[in-house]
Amino acid sequence: MRPLIHISTSTLTILTLLGFLSVSASSQNLLDLIPERSKEWKRLSTEQDSYTDVGVSSLVLEPHGILRATFRTRLSKLERAPEKRDVKYKTRLMTLQFDTRKDQYRIFETTLLDSSEKVVYESGQLATGAWRPLSGGAFLVAASYLPPLGNWSVISSSDSERNDVTGVSLVLERFQIGRTTCSLPSYESTSISREELAKLTGLAASKIQPSVEKVNVIKMTCDSLTLTSQIHYLIPRGVNRAILLSGGTLFSLQQ
Repeated sequence: MRPLIHISTSTLTILTLLGFLSVSASSQNLLDLIPERSKEWKRLSTEQDSYTDVGVSSLVLEPHGILRATFRTRLSKLERAPEKRDVKYKTRLMTLQFDTRKDQYRIFETTLLDSSEKVVYESGQLATGAWRPLSGGAFLVAASYLPPLGNWSVISSSDSERNDVTGVSLVLERFQIGRTTCSLPSYESTSISREELAKLTGLAASKIQPSVEKVNVIKMTCDSLTLTSQIHYLIPRGVNRAILLSGGTLFSLQQ
């Protein structure tokens, strides 16, 4: 099988690294791309001289179909870094940013580690880097299965009139609550204060992650005939649980 990222001691350059991102998802077992949420990293590819993982909790969602995730490639032996030729590295941490609506990607950040896990190179965030066309895209497929994206079961609802809602789906092309669907929703990973979240949900602030001032949430907006542009919030509550606030109703979710 052609590798997701193959790193050769004699030919590795930034351009060749970018070129291997066009691997078709069809060359991967799709089930292998779905992360195990109890793990920090999920294996994507194992080659003779390297292996590549995706960070299970690395997904960051941005408005208008943009997302990013972090991938880790570990080599069997040290190699010279193309970004900094006077150092050698064994582990590459690369955050890729994808524009899913334009089929483009770019390298957002790169960190290189030596054999003792010491940082030998950091690019910093390259938020203005050039976008490149994405052909195929096993990396994007892997990112699109990371939490909190996916299908959720509704355990309970604060509104008895909405007890018919049994499932919620958060995927790139749609946001669906029961039978109500909107296409091309806009997701955003953000944080809000406990007090603001308490006002939105009606929950006591002391019961909303009391040890932190800010709570991580996924903010969703949708302009469609069935789901209006009101803001919906997904509040993760652990590895596979969450609370969804939609239209004044709280849904307890589980994956």
